[in-house]
Amino acid sequence: MRRLVALCGALTLLAACSHLDAPTNADFPLPTTDANVVGTFLLRSANGNVPPYVISSNGAGTQTLLNDRIVLNGDLTWADTTNYEVDLATGGVQLGGTATSGTYNIADGKINFTMTTNGNATFQGAVVADTLKVSFQGRPFIYQR
Repeated sequence: MRRLVALCGALTLLAACSHLDAPTNADFPLPTTDANVVGTFLLRSANGNVPPYVISSNGAGTQTLLNDRIVLNGDLTWADTTNYEVDLATGGVQLGGTATSGTYNIADGKINFTMTTNGNATFQGAVVADTLKVSFQGRPFIYQR
């Protein structure tokens, strides 16, 4: 179960780990990003799921994503942290978390993210007012400042 927590957190942005088999939303267009993207953003929706939500459930237990936060820094770095709860079939509860980070740049009206810690994925996003929209593997993630 710990491996599952680490794997899911590798991009909670990524938070819809168990839903990677869910259909992608190719019609999730990203708007042109604002120039000021710096800030702390909390996950509001991941591929249509509102936290907290069950990521996976099997004979060993149930894993729930509690929350996710991404911070975009002025030095063109970002960090994402995700917190989970695992309710074990044996009756115990484990709390856990994962962290990813990387760099970003803004080009052609989009934020281009590159993961450098706990993965090597690239993905795009955009900030408009207080909302960060991210498209990861064709799936929408909505964050609020």
